[in-house]
Amino acid sequence: MDLLRALLFEFGWVIPVLIVGSIIWTFFKGRKRAQEVRKAGASLNLREASKSDKKVLEDRIDQSRLFSDGSSWPKTVLVGDVNGVRVTLADYNLSPPGTKRKTKETTLLTIQTDSLNLPPFTLMPSGWLIDSLSSMVGYRDINFDSHPQFSKQYLLRAFDEDDQGNEFSRNEEPSSSAFKASKIKPLVRDLFIHELLDLLETNSGVSLEARGDQFILRRFTSQRVPANELTAFVELGVKILSLLSTK
Repeated sequence: MDLLRALLFEFGWVIPVLIVGSIIWTFFKGRKRAQEVRKAGASLNLREASKSDKKVLEDRIDQSRLFSDGSSWPKTVLVGDVNGVRVTLADYNLSPPGTKRKTKETTLLTIQTDSLNLPPFTLMPSGWLIDSLSSMVGYRDINFDSHPQFSKQYLLRAFDEDDQGNEFSRNEEPSSSAFKASKIKPLVRDLFIHELLDLLETNSGVSLEARGDQFILRRFTSQRVPANELTAFVELGVKILSLLSTK
């Protein structure tokens, strides 16, 4: 007992120092990341988002099916026009339900333009767990005979081709007027032209969620897009837009 007390007296300061050091390291890491994002955004003519811009983004995330239930909050958020379309580039933190689950960090891109009129759909990387859960709840994967690699890599779901309740928003029912109206829009299968399928095959691991005049793009990981890849990430989103706009 005396030895334990002596050790605690001698080294008890280590734990508080480690905690403080971790907080300081996290702070400077976050500030460095924010500076890198702003620098990349400046090259794309993106500016710091206003409070109203962030509120719009938060509303989109609240309606999203690709983000787990739980709390979420934006970090660095940039907005602007790229090639004539409204773009939001954001680092986002997602905290799944349960206190023991680690907060996830991600980077997402939203694109909004009046030239789009998309039916609701979601695209995410395929996997044993995702496929099994989707089958259990009755979701059907849209596959393409012309692109077996794409069909292997991704799970594509759409309300117009799946009447099992695969709504875009967790807060709307399939019987709502919004979903009745969506049936007059182009079928999702028709939107995925060969060029878009080719592009997504060569950019595996991304997720895409679309509805109406906008879509959300992100990499399906718990890591932010590296600063030196942010420009390419935005360019990928703009390229996807150009291909979706061809229908």
